[in-house]
Amino acid sequence: MKPPPRAVLWWESLDTWKQLALSFPVLGVLTFAINIGPFYQPLGRSIFYGFFEGGVLAGLLAVATRTERDRRK
Repeated sequence: MKPPPRAVLWWESLDTWKQLALSFPVLGVLTFAINIGPFYQPLGRSIFYGFFEGGVLAGLLAVATRTERDRRK
């Protein structure tokens, strides 16, 4: 089995709170941009969706990271 890339190993070595602190702002801005751009949502709704969907996606990413890390050990 081929080992994962160094970036993946670095990401998995971070504490969960650090993963959330790094991924939430990125995913929040990304979902905000998607909602205001291609989905043509109003500004207020896009901001709310950015916070909400960014939080959900950051949480899912943290769970998936933990699952993959535990699967390899």
